[in-house]
Amino acid sequence: MTDLASELRDIERKLFEIPDEKVAQLTLLIERSRAVVLSASIANAALGTLRPRLVKTRPPRYLTLQRVFCHPFEDLLVLPGDGGKPFGRIARQSLAPIWDFVLGCLDAAAVKQLEASMRAAPAPEIGASHDPRIPRLGVTLWSIAAGRLRQELARAEADAAHRADLIARLGGEPVLADLSDIVALLELAAPVEKLRDILSPKPVGRLLEEQVEEIKQLYTDVAGSGQGVPGYLIAVAVARLSDGFQALALFDALEDLPTGVNGLTPGQFVRAMLSGDSKRFFGAVTRTDPAQVDDAKVADMVGDFVALIGRLKKDGMADGPQPEMEAASRQLKEMVRVGVLGGIDEKVLGGIEAVLAPPPVEDPEAAKQASFDAKVEAENRVYALQRVARIATEIGADKDVNGAIKQLTTQIDNTGVTLINDIKAGKFNAEGQEATRAKLFAAVRMLELVAGSQYANKLMKDGMAAIARMPQ
Repeated sequence: MTDLASELRDIERKLFEIPDEKVAQLTLLIERSRAVVLSASIANAALGTLRPRLVKTRPPRYLTLQRVFCHPFEDLLVLPGDGGKPFGRIARQSLAPIWDFVLGCLDAAAVKQLEASMRAAPAPEIGASHDPRIPRLGVTLWSIAAGRLRQELARAEADAAHRADLIARLGGEPVLADLSDIVALLELAAPVEKLRDILSPKPVGRLLEEQVEEIKQLYTDVAGSGQGVPGYLIAVAVARLSDGFQALALFDALEDLPTGVNGLTPGQFVRAMLSGDSKRFFGAVTRTDPAQVDDAKVADMVGDFVALIGRLKKDGMADGPQPEMEAASRQLKEMVRVGVLGGIDEKVLGGIEAVLAPPPVEDPEAAKQASFDAKVEAENRVYALQRVARIATEIGADKDVNGAIKQLTTQIDNTGVTLINDIKAGKFNAEGQEATRAKLFAAVRMLELVAGSQYANKLMKDGMAAIARMPQ
């Protein structure tokens, strides 16, 4: 495992130097070997290392019937969380038992024929935006699977004993609920494909007016056909947007059309899904170990949290008790304490001191690199601090954050005063004016990042005056 981890680190360092063809071959090898040699966790780790390159290169993926089967609902797949089945989403852990059940329901000869067709179909070129094999094979697979699985669900609804047996075979009630969602999406496979074409590539940022009109027309057509459950189109649309809140205005405009889900209007369906997604996000935050998150990630999470609760409040979706939100807020406050404020004075002052230190006689290049690295780490920590400071009130961390900024300001200011006194005392004469200016600029830069230009300007003025009096 250690050797594999080392190899993955080597690949990660050279990720964008590997030719596209090699990336494609490596991806296919990992995916083809997953079920035979590699454990799922190791394969996922390898694919995770390659993912930044996969997004850029888009190599053809190793195609399986299970991948084809999952295509209509893959946008809705989520990792397991707390609190049961999430509305409008399908748990990834449900796929294995459901696929096993599907294979047991389908005719073995038909499955072999589909597999033969899949092996014979040529793979798309590297960089292709979609795999034409999937819809070509899916038309048959989705139709057959939907019809057979719908029969099983109808029988389970009519027969309590069969329902209990089905739940036992699948591994639980949530998996049966996921199966019900999957069947509804398989029945809508054709309009789902049209919707994916409208909202491609994902994630879609700002919805364009023509996209809004196309989605409205598609939803109206499906809702008016009387076939399938149109609400699942809303789920796919929300999942493909980087900001799902954009879907509110779109589907609120279709309030007279049915969703086929629990009597909800289209706008209510969007709100139910956004609420569920928000709770999953809050749960993920709450489960995060503060000791395992770096300063930049903490700042990102706080920013995402504050933006999300702002949207929820604006749309009236944060009224009443919000235990998940409050738990996430408390955890973020702890993350700020550990990941941003923890040891910040040592980190920042250490970065300044590394720059101010006299150049060593031995290995000056290594010392120069170490000094640069320390300065970058210090600046990154201050960037994270300032990002959090702007919104710290939202998670109740403003007192701690403001206190840290005040203390850092005093410490850096004192360091600057000491630097100026050392310049006046001639301690940097041997290094010369240029090298001393670089040291001053480092201290000024850090003070400006922490406290603002009003503090940094005075240090700059006094320091430059002292440097001007140094021997030429």
